[in-house]
Amino acid sequence: MKQPKRHLALVFTALTAAVTLAACSTAPGAAPGTEPTPTDTTTAIADPLTPTQSTPPTHYPSATTSARTAANVALWYESGGEEQITGVHRRAEEVHSHHDEDMWVIDFSWFFDDLREAREYPPIPDPKTQAAWAAALKNISEGGGAVYDATRLGTGETSQSAEEARQVERGWKELAKGIKGLKAVEERLSRTFGLEPLTPP
Repeated sequence: MKQPKRHLALVFTALTAAVTLAACSTAPGAAPGTEPTPTDTTTAIADPLTPTQSTPPTHYPSATTSARTAANVALWYESGGEEQITGVHRRAEEVHSHHDEDMWVIDFSWFFDDLREAREYPPIPDPKTQAAWAAALKNISEGGGAVYDATRLGTGETSQSAEEARQVERGWKELAKGIKGLKAVEERLSRTFGLEPLTPP
């Protein structure tokens, strides 16, 4: 009767060892088994080409605003603005040509009248173009005025001091700067609004 008891004890021991091994294989930190660990299918992988957050778009003028501005500029140009620009441009070129020819007697007839009329004319309904137009008029007016005052054309005197000579030279440079600014205004009106002068300056 002792031998069956020993057999039962061996069976019980083997069973206990199997249970212990099974428990160890599922404990935390245990070495992974031969079966692959399933991946977590609940974790979403972000697409690198898809933005994670929406970026507010850069503000651009609406098509309606641009069309309205273009129409207003065209109306300004066609109802007298073109004559103002080409008139001032032509007059400034005529005066500056005297400097190129190194003439002492300079014809300023209608020069300041044309400038005053252009400055009193309603502004161009486009801020950037108007700013360029106003700057060109200012340069032409101040440059022409410096030349006129320093050459004493109103007094009939022909003598000129060294300071007056420098003033004349500065005036010519300022006038040339204004003419260049006028050309930039005309180019902007053509490029941005499709407006061309009916008569060349």
